Amino acid sequence: MMRLASSIAILSAAMTVGCDYYDAPPAPYIEGGEDGVLEDPKAPLVISFSESVDPTTIAIKVIRLVTDVEGNLADEVAGSETELTSLYSRDSSEELGGTSELLENNSKIRIVPVAPLPIGSKLAVLVEAGLKDLNGNVTKTRKRLTFGYSFKLDCNAPTAVFEPGYYFLLADIKQPLKVQVQLWGYFNVDPMTGAVKGQCTNGDRNPDPNRCSPPCAQGEFCRLLPAQACVAGSERAGTVDEYIDYVPNQIPPTGYTFNIEGCVQDQPDGTAVFVTAPTEVVVQQPAVTLRNVTLGASLTKGADGVVFGSGALQADEVLLGGNPSGKGEGNLQMRSVPASEAPANIPMPAP
Repeated sequence: MMRLASSIAILSAAMTVGCDYYDAPPAPYIEGGEDGVLEDPKAPLVISFSESVDPTTIAIKVIRLVTDVEGNLADEVAGSETELTSLYSRDSSEELGGTSELLENNSKIRIVPVAPLPIGSKLAVLVEAGLKDLNGNVTKTRKRLTFGYSFKLDCNAPTAVFEPGYYFLLADIKQPLKVQVQLWGYFNVDPMTGAVKGQCTNGDRNPDPNRCSPPCAQGEFCRLLPAQACVAGSERAGTVDEYIDYVPNQIPPTGYTFNIEGCVQDQPDGTAVFVTAPTEVVVQQPAVTLRNVTLGASLTKGADGVVFGSGALQADEVLLGGNPSGKGEGNLQMRSVPASEAPANIPMPAP
């Protein structure tokens, strides 16, 4: 036994002398996001490192995860000069989109974005190359940590009220700004489960001046309802029945489109309740972002088959020019439109 113990000691010493110890650079990960799904977009985002780091070498971005077919971000394509748009960023010179603090001897960073991060979007934390531990070991490549926020809707009841097809919607926003938003939409509805998938697109007043007689002057728009008149493009619609005066516009910077998923459930009184999962609406010009918008409406179907709805919309946060301006609230009206009367270029939802 003594001879065996001596041999083991000699072998151990030889291995120690013969092999260099490898000290890896710090590795980041998202706390609570091991499966890529977080639950609360209003909670701080905590990034942990495998060891303490040099704070001056931290360069982090939180982004929407949008890649090409090869999985590259816009700034990772060879020859690209594109800069990524960040929901939050921090490096040695500045911090944008929120605040942060270092914890536990600089082994964690706790990020509080200015607005709740979007639900339903694929997101990523980018930890740029150059992150250094206290022994001088440095990361050589960008680390991409993907994540998202969960939201479940249980659609499990048939519907006969909410018909699939084209719809025109009016959202009268009450806060933080008083403004009306007109939308064209198309909704797919599963009649067996009540599951709804839709695409909503900005609606602008029809620019054709010859719709009116005599034609409208330059800068004016022809309104046919409630009576023919030449009006400013910003004039509000009175009701959803004025859909004939609007055309879809999905082309930035003034146009935009966004997806909607939800559930509808028929009620004993012949109406139906429609609720949606949170989604994000981004307008480039003027620069407005509605973070985690939800819609809720009570629907009725008339004897003529036209579906009308009224309800409300809410947003966790409205950003004006990138600055948080509080929650968004407003009233909602919607009605179905016959396919023969809907514009031909309304974007369709994904299957």
